[in-house]
Amino acid sequence: MMIYQAEHTKQEGAKQLITDPKIIRFLEKHNLLPELDKDQLLWLQEAIQDVKDEDQKRAIIEAVLYVILAHDTHETIDEPNAEFPLKEEERELVVLAGDYFSALYYRTLASQGKIDLIQAIQKGVEETNAAKTNIYQLHVATDEEFLEELIKSNAAITLRFAEYFGNEEAFLHIAKQTLLLKRLLLERQLYETTNTSRLVGAYDHGYFAKTGQATFAIWLGEIINTVKAEVSGSLTSSALSAKLVIRIKELLAA
Repeated sequence: MMIYQAEHTKQEGAKQLITDPKIIRFLEKHNLLPELDKDQLLWLQEAIQDVKDEDQKRAIIEAVLYVILAHDTHETIDEPNAEFPLKEEERELVVLAGDYFSALYYRTLASQGKIDLIQAIQKGVEETNAAKTNIYQLHVATDEEFLEELIKSNAAITLRFAEYFGNEEAFLHIAKQTLLLKRLLLERQLYETTNTSRLVGAYDHGYFAKTGQATFAIWLGEIINTVKAEVSGSLTSSALSAKLVIRIKELLAA
């Protein structure tokens, strides 16, 4: 059984990936323990099903989770429009935490002899960084471009991983659409609870065609419904595990 399970809380899942209790205490003390994205985990598990060696499968998934945690941790350093910008000491601690996860990633994959997978994942990291820059600086010209960059910012690492293990285009398509849906739902939840969203900038900039005087909430709802329809249509023609199908249906019902 894998040491991390989707049923655990997100931060408990991250803690299970760290073997040094001193590191856990350090991260918890400074509130640097990141959340583990259970949807990314489910798609990683799905993409690597053909690998029969369970120990190797676990190590590879752990490694990719490390790089995702490293990337998410480093991203908090310069999060655009942060309400409470990090102090210098806090920034240094965040860098250390991200570097720690990066080191675990390289060490774990190297121990499995997966140098070529490191190269594939690096492409995903580069695509993620480029996409986030394009989103934050609004370097897109159309609604299609914006959504494509939003997909890359959330799913590029997982998609490169899935490609490496020979998953077909249909799998990649539903994976990226589902992860996009998850991001949009999180943005809607954020907007409903705090009246803020990282997508407001794109709405205000006018990239997406707005119907009449549609509000941001209506506009976002229309996009979510469009993506849900895409996911639902792809689901009927995809051979996915029961666990993943259940999760996708949860997102569709949200």
